[in-house]
Amino acid sequence: MRQILKILIPLLTAFLYFWQGRIELENVEASLYMSKKYDDSALTVVTYNIRGCRDNEGEADPIAIAEELGKLGADIIALQEVDNRLPRSGFVNQAKTIAQHLQMNYVYAPSINFLIGTYGNALLSNRPILSSRVIPLPFFLEPRSLLDVVIDVNGSPFHVYTTHLGLKKSERIEQLQYLREYLHTKDNRAAVLLGDFNTRAADPLLAPLRAFFQDPLFRRKQELVTVSGRSTYGMIDHIFLSHDLTFVQAYSPMTGRSDHYPVTLQLELPISAKKAFAP
Repeated sequence: MRQILKILIPLLTAFLYFWQGRIELENVEASLYMSKKYDDSALTVVTYNIRGCRDNEGEADPIAIAEELGKLGADIIALQEVDNRLPRSGFVNQAKTIAQHLQMNYVYAPSINFLIGTYGNALLSNRPILSSRVIPLPFFLEPRSLLDVVIDVNGSPFHVYTTHLGLKKSERIEQLQYLREYLHTKDNRAAVLLGDFNTRAADPLLAPLRAFFQDPLFRRKQELVTVSGRSTYGMIDHIFLSHDLTFVQAYSPMTGRSDHYPVTLQLELPISAKKAFAP
């Protein structure tokens, strides 16, 4: 029996690791799209580090987060620090719960696998999700990743890259270098890069990203407050746009149960969107 257990336990552990660690994608029924009307010339995108949907007392409530997000009227929502079936958040699949409450499609990609559950990034969209992949980033303290998602906007691909970078500057240097090299391989038209970069707008570490994407808030010297707390108070969550997109406005309401605030940006698409977005 002991010999059998010695064989079965590692196999079961490996199975749970790879099963829990898989990427999860779900599109809602196509009929829901038929009953909704979208502005074909504009998009509203949001990035929000939800801290596992926990408030300052440690109580997790994904429905409360979903209701916060519902007020923003977003077409695309990037979430960081998303719990999936972890004890601290009641074993709930938070990405799925939030997406279902908002009637949005979603893709969830774990960065850390705890066997009993995972923790990572998610992307929600009110348009169909065409494809997704998760790219592990170099790390020292905690595994981090980039979620690369393609969405159908007006019948053409729209690229969304979302990430959550490390706390140590030495980590972020390597992660941003890796990210820059990855983006260099992509056709970055009709694209947004957004997430929790743990890096302030004025930090030179972000300068290389501005070779690929425009940073309209930095250009306008408009700095939002995106995180609370004495040591990290300020703007560390960012939304970058490809150069063919037009910035309209951005804001970050200083409310909610997380230690971050949702960053909301409105953009306009090119007039000849289908031609401009052709792969």
